[in-house]
Amino acid sequence: MAQEIEITRFTETDIPFGKMLTDGEGWHRSLADWKRLLRISPYGMLKARVGTKDVGIAGLLWYDRVAWLHSVIVLKDMRGQGIGRAMLKACVQRARELAVPCVKLDSVRGFEDFYKSFGFVEEFESRRFLRNGEHFPIVAEQVRPELLDRILYFDQAMTGLNRSRAIRAVYDDSRELAFCVRSETRLLGFVLARRGDERIQIGPCVVDKQDSLCANRLIASLIGSEPGSKFRMCVPGSNPAAVELAESLGFESVMSSTRMFSGKKFEEPNACFAMISPEKG
Repeated sequence: MAQEIEITRFTETDIPFGKMLTDGEGWHRSLADWKRLLRISPYGMLKARVGTKDVGIAGLLWYDRVAWLHSVIVLKDMRGQGIGRAMLKACVQRARELAVPCVKLDSVRGFEDFYKSFGFVEEFESRRFLRNGEHFPIVAEQVRPELLDRILYFDQAMTGLNRSRAIRAVYDDSRELAFCVRSETRLLGFVLARRGDERIQIGPCVVDKQDSLCANRLIASLIGSEPGSKFRMCVPGSNPAAVELAESLGFESVMSSTRMFSGKKFEEPNACFAMISPEKG
């Protein structure tokens, strides 16, 4: 293209531009979601400019062993001019500088070849499910603040990742939507959720030993706590038990994307029955 593409940091003042782009893609990312994303990873979002015009966004959120590339969107009238490539290159370079061995993403269907040109490899289908709330009995315990450290320790033990920044942020925004199941001696699983403009996003949901019954208790309790609400859940297709559970609870499969990775492959454990979100992993 004739003018140079400038990649700059995306800050809180850029949220209206970012929300306009995500709204245009039908992603239902609320202002609270945007603010939380910047709290978790304040230096992870990038913005592309051409001259004085903002033309695109992209982001990278990293834990200790995995970085999640997300929110790669270019203004529709500016596509095909190398802007997406410039932003993706900047994100991949950031991951290399951080020495994160694996980068993952959820590709919108039809864009896989774009990411393959950067060395990404298809891994599995990433599923999206919707359903309305219902008067299920609440058979799980609400997560009190004093239990949060146990939740964080449990999540790291089950997933192999330190996701504490993201989990704390989701919990702090919607504590009333956090549930856990415990035995007399240990934690068996937990689920968190957060409110959006039109629906509640479920995730993460993590259980011990791929315990579908525990996951059922957690998600059913969450749904039962908000019978008048709409729910959305992102489920890793690599975990058949999670897909089966979503369907058995009456969730409707509405779309899917393609999980891809580059670098050293990180196997996602079947302890995960719901993702935090596509941008948070």
